[in-house]
Amino acid sequence: MKSIFSYSKRYYCVSTFVFFFISTVAFQGHYLDIRYTERIILPECPWCDASAKGDIVYLPFDASIMRLISPANPEFIADALWMRALYYFGKHSLTDQQYPYLLNLLDITTDLAPRWKFPYTYGALIMADSEGGADDASYMIEKGLIHHPEDWQLWFFKGYQLMKEGHNLEAAEALHTASVLPDAPVFLAELSATLMTREGRRDMALRFLQQSLQMIKDPRQREFIIRKIQKVRAQYDATGTPVD
Repeated sequence: MKSIFSYSKRYYCVSTFVFFFISTVAFQGHYLDIRYTERIILPECPWCDASAKGDIVYLPFDASIMRLISPANPEFIADALWMRALYYFGKHSLTDQQYPYLLNLLDITTDLAPRWKFPYTYGALIMADSEGGADDASYMIEKGLIHHPEDWQLWFFKGYQLMKEGHNLEAAEALHTASVLPDAPVFLAELSATLMTREGRRDMALRFLQQSLQMIKDPRQREFIIRKIQKVRAQYDATGTPVD
């Protein structure tokens, strides 16, 4: 009697599992048929779906809410948001070129993974050249510098953004900071000195170049900076007046 009962119980469990498994597969197939049967391809964006009803369903502004979803591995959520941000930008760059949710996506991504540098530089580069995106780019740059103060690329993007806005002195200082950081290209020292010279700050330009010269060990790069120093000095006469 006990064996019959045990067999019936196993049979019931197996039957229940099979029922729910088949039902799940059938439901998923029905959902996929509804979702993708009438997929509309955009001519200008072959991998986009024009029938999609929206870009973002809901994305909280506070990363602490996102951490509740995956408390053990917030970087996993950051990866998922990063992939979504890439798709979102790619789709809109080929269609309407409007990115109202891009900053929010990158902001939460970097909140969840603050030591991940690339989203900062990506946001700084992309949003700086988008319509009305200068403030968003500056926000991502400043946020990135909090976590990566020794990154020359972020300092370069800050200088570039300031230069576009006409703040040459502040731009020159940011570019000089970038030029003395590890792995920075030598042309940043020249660019910062050029901006200072244009603003009539020859002494500051020469000081920047001398500081860069102290940091550079490569002979060819040192020669490049020395020629720039000579060029700046040659632009002024003995009284310090600019030479036309």
